[in-house]
Order: sequence, then C-alpha cells, then structure tokens
Amino acid sequence: MLKKILLTTILFLNIGYTKDNIVVYNAYGNNHQLTVQGRMQREREFKKVSKDDGVLRNLWRRIKQVKADDIKSKNINLYINHKTFKTKGDDEGYFEFNITTQQLLPMGYHKILLNIEGNKNLHETNATIIDSTPLVGIISDFDDTIIVSNVTNKISFGINTMFKNYKQRTLVPTMLERFKKILSQNPKGMPSTLFILSGSPQQLFRPIEQFLEYHHFPKHTLILKKAHGENLDPLTDQFAYKTQKIKRLIKLYPNMKWVMFGDSGEKDNEVYRAIKEKYPKKVLKYYIRDVESGEIKTN
Repeated sequence: MLKKILLTTILFLNIGYTKDNIVVYNAYGNNHQLTVQGRMQREREFKKVSKDDGVLRNLWRRIKQVKADDIKSKNINLYINHKTFKTKGDDEGYFEFNITTQQLLPMGYHKILLNIEGNKNLHETNATIIDSTPLVGIISDFDDTIIVSNVTNKISFGINTMFKNYKQRTLVPTMLERFKKILSQNPKGMPSTLFILSGSPQQLFRPIEQFLEYHHFPKHTLILKKAHGENLDPLTDQFAYKTQKIKRLIKLYPNMKWVMFGDSGEKDNEVYRAIKEKYPKKVLKYYIRDVESGEIKTN
C-alpha cells in the first residue's frame, strides 16, 4: 500500500532525475578578473509551473529545489579563451572560481564551458565582462524592491516564498520600466550593467531567476548570499553583507556611475546612505521603496 502511495505521488508531481548538471549562479568580471559561482547537482524535473498550482505542489517543488541532490566534493573544470582552470566543489556541490588573468578579456559576453571531472557533459554559459568604459550601472535588491515579499511580516514572507510559484508572485510596479530607462543611457551593444544583489541564499537561485525571466527583465548578474561551506557571507548582518558586495563592485568597475534601488524592509537605506557618503562621485542616486505604502523615494 505504501509503495502504491509513493508511486502515485511521484506520478502526480511528475518528478524525474536529469543527467548530472551544473547550475551557474553568476559569471562576471572586468578585463583581468573573473568570478564564477555555481553548484554541481543532479536536478529534478518538475511538472510545468502554472498560475493554478496549489500550495502543496508549490511547497513540494520549493523543498526539492532547495534540497537538490548535490554532487559532493568533485573537481570541476572551466574553459575560456583556450585556457583551463580547475577548482573543487564543497561537500554540498557548491563551487567558486576567482580567476585573475594577465591576458585581458575584451568587453562583452564571453562563452565559458564547464564540466565535472570525469563527466563528458559540458555546460555552456556566458560571462559578462565590463571594461573601463564609463557606464551607468544599477545595483538593486530583490525582495520588496523587485518582487513583493513582505519581508517584515514573517508569516506573509514565508507564504510568498514557500507556497507561491514565480507565476503567482507580484512584480513591484514601475521597477522594470525604471531599470530599462536607466540602462538605455549606455551605448548600444554594451553588456548589461544590472546587478541584482539579494540577501536570499544561493539555494533560491532557481525561483528568483525564473521570476526575472518570466517578467522579461534585462540581462543581469544575480548575486546571492553564500550560506554554506567555507568563506561564508555574513549570515544575519545585512548591512555588512551588502556593504561588502557593493564595495567589491565599485572596485571592480572604477569608472561606473551607480544608481541603487532598495526598500525600507531591512537595511537598504542605511547601506546606500553609507556607500553614497563614502563614494560620492560613484553613486548618482538611490531609491528606497516604502514597503507599507509602496511609494518610491529618491535620495
């Protein structure tokens, strides 16, 4: 009887295993530095997401996304411009490349290939390289800045995160249009300078990326919190975490002028104010969305 129930549940949820896979969270850098973060795992396939999905289906899907079967402690290779770089994943399959190259990479999108050592499957993605050209960049929070999450209300936040899929979530009005208008100031043909910096853990990469794709956001670099393995990001201190990441972006792209977006739910206002005071010539302005009224104010 138990076996029959399990089989019925699997068929109902339409879950299957894919081949060994590499999920790349981000790949970005400048002329001589490249960062690539991701995870090696055996992903599960789920029935196509629908606006009509119920809370149990959504909860089951989210749990399986977070608890994907990792490929532990394997070596992984990265190939770019006829060069090979190697690193080792941790005991949950997470990996990070921090590459410094003497040979400069030109501005643009560069194809990179990755494979798990001993595995013939190649994963292909693009790395975003931005050189010293003066451009306007965006640094934006995700929860309650791009997507309505109600982070300050823990029950509401939990329901939004765990019991709704990306097609059922609410987009913050005007945010997409604001991003597009700012990015249009850069010359045509330039790589995207949109950086989405979230305090969410890397385990939530899939639903965040799906939401952004579903609403046709411009190409972007998604930076999420490393909450596992070695060299952890500050887990509870949002101020320290975001300040650290923004300072790194300012150093990585010294000729970029930044516009920043956040919300009143956590520490965005304090972080952006401190960054603007420290780098007054780097930050053009920042916007804070009031999570109660929805009003967006500039500073």
